[in-house]
Amino acid sequence: MVFAMGKHNLNAALPVIFRSYPATANPGPNCAIWEALRATTAHPDLFKSIDIVESSVIQSFVGGEIGCSNPLVHVLIEVERVWPGHQVARVISIGTGHARTIQVTNTSRWYHAQDVMVMKDMATDSERVAQEMLVRFQMTSQVYFRFNVDQGLQDMKKGSWERLGEAMQHTKAYLQKHETDQKLNEAVRSSMERRGIVSTAHGAGQIFSAPENGIGFKHCPAPTKTYTGRVAENAQVIKCITLGKKERRVCVIYGLGGVGKTQLVLSVIEQTWNEWDYIIYVDASSTESIEKALAQFGKARNIGETWKNVVAWLESCTERWLVVFDNADTPTTNVRQYVPARGRCGSVLITTRLPNLARLAEGPDSVCHLSSMSRTDGTELLVKMVGLGNDRLPDDEMTAAEELVQNLGGLALAIVHAGAYIAYSAGMTITRYQDLFLSQRRRMLEQYNELPVTAKLEERGDTVYTTWRISFDQLKPESRELLGLIAYLHHTGISEDIFKRAAAAMHLKTYPLPLTDVESQAQSYVKRYLSNFLNADGSWDAVSFIRVMSDLTSFSLVDFDRINLTYRVHVLVHDWAKSMADPALAVEYTATLLSLSIDHEDDTTSLAFKNQLGLHVTSALTHNHNIGANHGYYFEQVYNCTGQWEQQIKLLQQLLEASNNVLGEYHSDTLGSMTKLAWAHQRLGQYDKAEQLEVEVLDACKQAIGVDHSTTLDVMSDLAWIYSCQGQYDKSKQLGLQVIDHYKRVLGAEHPDTLTSMSNLAWVYSCLGQYDKAEQLGTQVIIARKRILGAKHPSTLDTMSNLASTYLGMGQYDKAEQLGLQIIDLRKRLVGAEHPDTLIAMGNLAWVYSCQGQYDKAEQLGTQVISTRKRILGAEHPHTLNIMGILASTYLGMCHYDKAEQLGIETLDAFKRVLGVDHPDTLFPMSTLASTYLKLGQYDKAERLGAQVVDTGKRVLGDEHPDTLNSISDLASTYLHMGKHDEANKLLIRGLDACKRVLGDEHPTTLKSMHNLALVYSDLGRWDEADELCRKALNIAERTLGDQHPSTRQYRTSISHIHNERQVKEVITSGVFL
Repeated sequence: MVFAMGKHNLNAALPVIFRSYPATANPGPNCAIWEALRATTAHPDLFKSIDIVESSVIQSFVGGEIGCSNPLVHVLIEVERVWPGHQVARVISIGTGHARTIQVTNTSRWYHAQDVMVMKDMATDSERVAQEMLVRFQMTSQVYFRFNVDQGLQDMKKGSWERLGEAMQHTKAYLQKHETDQKLNEAVRSSMERRGIVSTAHGAGQIFSAPENGIGFKHCPAPTKTYTGRVAENAQVIKCITLGKKERRVCVIYGLGGVGKTQLVLSVIEQTWNEWDYIIYVDASSTESIEKALAQFGKARNIGETWKNVVAWLESCTERWLVVFDNADTPTTNVRQYVPARGRCGSVLITTRLPNLARLAEGPDSVCHLSSMSRTDGTELLVKMVGLGNDRLPDDEMTAAEELVQNLGGLALAIVHAGAYIAYSAGMTITRYQDLFLSQRRRMLEQYNELPVTAKLEERGDTVYTTWRISFDQLKPESRELLGLIAYLHHTGISEDIFKRAAAAMHLKTYPLPLTDVESQAQSYVKRYLSNFLNADGSWDAVSFIRVMSDLTSFSLVDFDRINLTYRVHVLVHDWAKSMADPALAVEYTATLLSLSIDHEDDTTSLAFKNQLGLHVTSALTHNHNIGANHGYYFEQVYNCTGQWEQQIKLLQQLLEASNNVLGEYHSDTLGSMTKLAWAHQRLGQYDKAEQLEVEVLDACKQAIGVDHSTTLDVMSDLAWIYSCQGQYDKSKQLGLQVIDHYKRVLGAEHPDTLTSMSNLAWVYSCLGQYDKAEQLGTQVIIARKRILGAKHPSTLDTMSNLASTYLGMGQYDKAEQLGLQIIDLRKRLVGAEHPDTLIAMGNLAWVYSCQGQYDKAEQLGTQVISTRKRILGAEHPHTLNIMGILASTYLGMCHYDKAEQLGIETLDAFKRVLGVDHPDTLFPMSTLASTYLKLGQYDKAERLGAQVVDTGKRVLGDEHPDTLNSISDLASTYLHMGKHDEANKLLIRGLDACKRVLGDEHPTTLKSMHNLALVYSDLGRWDEADELCRKALNIAERTLGDQHPSTRQYRTSISHIHNERQVKEVITSGVFL
C-alpha cells in the first residue's frame, strides 16, 4: 500500500490509501500503478499534484508526507482490518533521517514566510508518530524497532541529489554505532523466529476492558479426533516418561516439520492423563513464549512471578508433573535452562525439528525420531479424514488413497490437509485429487488455506510449505544455495562425493561443444559455490561441507543415512525446495554440478560412483528435457554404467546431431559418439543397427586415422563382439584375432583394450565349442585383469562370467556354479540386484542349476530373472528370451510338459522374430521344444523339429559343434521311440565317436549318446553291449555328475530296464511261462 493526501481536504491528517488488493472499507481510487506512484510522490517543492479521474469525478492528490509523513499508525489499523485476530511478530520502522529542529526564532522581525515554514516542518515531521509507537509498545519488548539516521541529514533539502554520497556516509556511521548494531541484530534474530507476540488489535491501538478473575495459563489441548497409527512410537514415549517413577525423564521427539510430533505428544498425554498431578504445556517457539507460559503457571498456582520460580518449584515438587515444550524449533532459544535439572517426580517432553536437542534426552529410549507414516497408517488417516464415518471407500478410491499417501511421502500434516480439502470440496474424490496433485503439487496442498475455519482441524492455517519456509529463513546463505542444488537431484542417495569430485574437476573439465550463455552462467555459479569447500591449496575441505550440510540437517530438512553414508530429503521438502529458485537456472546449476563430477575413468571407484548417479541424472533430465549436449556427453556414461541403454541412446543421438553440426562428421568426438551409440544398440539386442553403425564408423576411421590407430582398433573390437552376438562366430573369431594382433603390437599384451579383445575371443571359442581354448584364454585374461584392474572390476567379472559359461559347456557344473555364485555376489554389491549384468549372471546360474538337475532352484531363479528382465530390458530382448528358453527346459526336466510346451512355443516364435530362424540362440528353444514333443508322445512333431535343429546346426555351427552333437543325440532318441532303430543306430554311432573326439569320454553329451545307444542295442536284443555301455555311462555319471543327478538316476533305471527286458525276452524265447 502507498499513501497520499487529498489536495483539497487535509482534515485530521487522514491519508488516502492506494492498495494493490481489494478493500470494502475506505477504498482508495481504482487507478493505474503509475498514477498511485505520482500521487504519493507529489510534493509542492518537487512534483506537482496529480488529478485522478474515477467515475467521471476528478480528484487531486499530493504526497502523503504532508500531514502523514509517518503512516505507521494507519498501517497497523489496516493490518487489523485485513487480518483480524492474528498475531504480530515484529514492527520495523525505517525513517529518512532526523529533520532539523523545529523552533520559533527569537527575533524581533517575524515574517509570514517563517510562519509558513514552521507549520510546514510540523506537518511533515515523522518523529511524533515514532515517539507514540515507542510508548504504545514499551511494555512488549522485541516488537517495535525504529531505525532513523540521527545526525548529518538535518540541513539536506529535498532535491539535493548531488549529496547522495554524503547521505550514504552519515547512514553508514549511524549503522556502525554499537547501539544501532545491537538493535539491528536483535531485530534480525527476533524476526527470524516469526512468532506472534501482540495481537493485531493491540498493534492498532485498540483498548480492551480489564480481564476478570485473575490470571490464566494455557491448558494442554487434546489430540485431533482423527489421530491414527504411531503405535510403536506411542508405546516408546509412554514407556520412557511413565516407568521412571523415582527419576526425572526427558524424552525428545524430533523430526521434520509437519511429520506429526505435536499430535503424537498430545496422544501420549491423553493416554497418561491420570499419571500426572500437574501438566504444563509450553509453546517453546521462542524464549518469550516459554517464559510467559511458565510465569503464567507460577502466578496461577501462587508459586511465583517468574519462570525461574516455576523451574525451582518443579525441582523440589514431590507430586507427579509433566512439562511439555512443544515446537522448540528455534536454534537461538536455550531450552536447556528451562528444563528442571533435578527432581524425581516428573518428566519432560520436547518436540523439535532440531536433532541436536536430542542431547537433552535422559532415560531409556528417550529419543524418538519421528519420520513419515507407514503406508497403512497414512491411508487409514486419509480415509478417516475423507470418510467422516461413512462406509468403506470403493476399491479404486482405496488404491488412489494408498498412492496419494506414498506421493505425499507419508507426511502427516500433508495427509490431513489433503483429506480435509477432499472432504469439504463437493465433487472432489481421492482419485481426482491424486491426479491434480501429480500435476500441481504446491497448489493442491495450499488449498487448505482456502477452507473455512469449520472445515479445518486447527486454527493455525500453516501448510507444510509455510512450515518449512520458517526453517528456510533461518538457514545460512550457503545452506540455502546447497538446498537449491539438491532440489533437482534425486531426493535420496545424495553423496558428498558428488560435490567433492565436481570441485576437484571444475577447473580442468572440458566439453566437446562451445558452452552456451546459460551453461557459462551455470559454470560460473557452481564453481564459485564449490570454492567455499576448498582449502587454500585446492584440496577438499570436508569440514566446511559438513558444516553447511549440518545446517540443513539441524532443521530436519535433510536427513543423513548412516548406513549408506548419504543424505536424503523428504519427497515433499524436495518438491518445495524447487520453488525457492528460478527453475530453469536451478536445473542447469544441478546439471552442471553432475557433469562436473563425472569423469572418463574406468577404474572400479569411478565406475561405482557413476553407477550411483543414475537417479540424479534422470531427475535433472526429467525437469529439463532440453539439457544441452555438453551435459549429455557425460550423462550417457552414467546410463551406460547403470544399464539404462534406451536413455543412453537418446542422449547419444542428441550429442551425435550436435557434433555433426558443430564439429563435422569425421571429428573424433563425432565418431566416438557413433561408436557409443552402436554399443548401446548392441546392449539392447539391436545387433543389425549396431553392426551398421560400427561398419560406418570403421570405414571413416580407416580413412581418417588409419587401421593401427587405437580408436580404429576399438571399433574393430566392438564389431567383432557384435558379430558374435549375431551368431557369426567364424567372422567374429577372424576379426578378433586380427584386432588382438594389432593391439599387442600397438598397445602391448596387457593393455586393458587388448585384454578386452582376448576376453571376447575366449567367449567366441566357447560359442564355437572349442572349450579348451576358451578355458585357457579366459583363465589367462582373468589373471591379468585381477592384477591390473582388480578382482572386482566389471571387466574382470565379464571374463569370469565367460569362463563360467565355458565350464558349463564343458559339463563342469560344480565349477560353473561356484564361479557363478561369486559373480552374482560381486555384481549385486557393485551395481545392484537389477542391473542387466547382474541379471545375466543370475540367468547363467539358473541354467547351471537346471543342468545339475536342481530344478526347483532353477525355476525359482529363472522366474525371478524373467520378471525383472521383462520390466527392465523388455519382453523381446535376447537376454529375456534366453532365460525364457532356460525356464522352458527346466519345466521339461521337472516333467511339467504342458508348461514346457507353452513357454517353448512362445520363446521360439519370439526368437525367430527377433534374431531369425538360423541364429544359434534360436536353436536352443527349438531343440527344447522338440524334446518336449517327444515326452508328450507327439513323435512326428518331435522328429520334424529335431531334424530341423540338426540340419540348421550343421549348416550354421558345423557337424561337430557340441550343440549339433547334442541335437543329433536328441533326434536319435526320437527315432528310437518311433521304432526307427537303424536310423537311430547310425546317428548315435557317428555322434558318439564325434562326442568322444570333441568333448571327451566324460562329457554329459557323450554320456547321453552312450545311454541312447545302449537303449538302441537293448531294443535290438544286443543285451551285453547295451548293459556294458549303460553301466559305463552310469559309472562316469556317478563320479562326475553325482549320485542323485537326473541323468545318473535315468542311467540306473535304464540298466534295470535292460535287465528286465532281457529276462522277459529270454522267457518268451524259451517258451517257459509261469
